[in-house]
Amino acid sequence: MIEILNEQNLPSLPWEDRPAGDSRPAWRYSRNPVIRRDLLPTSNSIFNSAVVSFRGGFAGVFRCDDTSRKMQLHTGFS
Repeated sequence: MIEILNEQNLPSLPWEDRPAGDSRPAWRYSRNPVIRRDLLPTSNSIFNSAVVSFRGGFAGVFRCDDTSRKMQLHTGFS
């Protein structure tokens, strides 16, 4: 069982209710992908592994694989 402590509503964080009939513990955002895999001229894939509310905006960690499959982690802020 998971217990959520200090639960707070984050109105700026996009949220969708679980789709009807779906029993999975997590579900994908219906407008995925938020970031296209080829957004950068040298990118083959971009993965947004974590995004959190941070100082009135958002902070994220992203893995970008270039066209030679070299993987790099990046941070992003809004």
